[in-house]
Amino acid sequence: MQKTLAIVLFVGALVAPSAAPSATPTAALQYYVGNWTCVGGPVNQKPVHATLTYTLDYGVQREWIYVAAQGTMKTYAGNVTTTFDSKNGRFVQVNLGNDAQWEVSYAKPSTGNVETWTDAQTSSGKLGRGETTRTGQDSFTYLGYATLSSAKPDFRATCRRST
Repeated sequence: MQKTLAIVLFVGALVAPSAAPSATPTAALQYYVGNWTCVGGPVNQKPVHATLTYTLDYGVQREWIYVAAQGTMKTYAGNVTTTFDSKNGRFVQVNLGNDAQWEVSYAKPSTGNVETWTDAQTSSGKLGRGETTRTGQDSFTYLGYATLSSAKPDFRATCRRST
């Protein structure tokens, strides 16, 4: 269950807004549109491979996550939906996986290359955070933290654009 929760946290953070300035906040999400391959997982465990697909239509970003069964991990599929909440000046997202775990998170628009997502609600009742760092036009890294105040990440991943 902890491994699956970590994947949900990982994936949730992957939809963070782009660091590039844009005319509208949701235009920043264009950075993620396409297909990505990722390698990562809970710290101190063997990394797993995942594929992510992003679309952006009418100000709503959709992300599909697929992780094939690997080692002791079962197949994971999930969906993340993100949009901009202009009233509160932040991005909001809802994550749901085939393990029935879910979370609602938010992030302020970024002005640099690091985006921080903060959980508002989760199915487990435990709130965490994630940091996505854009390392280039076609790559980013993700660090997930088990709690809002954790100093050390419990999840790491690296993603590269595949198309």
